[in-house]
Amino acid sequence: MNRHNNNSNKNMTRESFRRKRKPFYKRKPFIISLILIIILIIGLLIFWKSTSSKDNTHTTQPSHKIEKVKPKKETKKKVTKKKHVKKAKKQKAADEITAKQQENDNKPKNDQQKKTTNQIKNAGTYTDLTYDTDWYTFEISNDVKLVKDSNGDAALLVKYNYTNKTQSNEIPQRVQNTAIMLKQDNQQLTATTASGEYSTIVNSSNNGLVQPNKSFDGALLVKVKDTDSEVTMYFKNIQTNDWLDTTQPLKLK
Repeated sequence: MNRHNNNSNKNMTRESFRRKRKPFYKRKPFIISLILIIILIIGLLIFWKSTSSKDNTHTTQPSHKIEKVKPKKETKKKVTKKKHVKKAKKQKAADEITAKQQENDNKPKNDQQKKTTNQIKNAGTYTDLTYDTDWYTFEISNDVKLVKDSNGDAALLVKYNYTNKTQSNEIPQRVQNTAIMLKQDNQQLTATTASGEYSTIVNSSNNGLVQPNKSFDGALLVKVKDTDSEVTMYFKNIQTNDWLDTTQPLKLK
């Protein structure tokens, strides 16, 4: 019996000695306390995250409440309205200017145009070398000839007698250039300058003034490209500004 007891005592002392010799991190109290600390830390982290998310929601909600877009939209609308008003005013001013210009353009500039606003009895007729309207009369001469202009090029000289029926002084060449057109091979002929013996009559037609109810012997001079091809003379309707159906052919040879 005594031997058995002695052996058991020895085993207990060895076991206790082993326990004492174990490192602290292998002991049960340390392990239990470590687990509790980890659980506590995890709990604190979860609590911190929940509180931080709440704080974030509280901070973001006021920002949405503060952000009001309506006042900005209203200011933009006011600005756009002002811009529309300015554009409308500018457009109105431009329209008024255009209307005034058209009104001025439509106003009679001389006695001839004053007659246009009134009833015109004779808007334009041509018979027997006579082109007649309420504003003027051109009697075309048979003296039509090919001459040389100041550059030595071929030109057609047509003499005429002009009568001014208006109440203002008129330049024959300006009236003739508006009322009479000459074409050759469907191309309009342009005026040119004269030289020699024909320069006097052409220059006086281009620069002289004819008083109301007075007549003037003048001439027009146009450059021709072909000295063989026929030239056609056209006359205008002073009421419609269209050309009359009646024309005058001019043979060069």
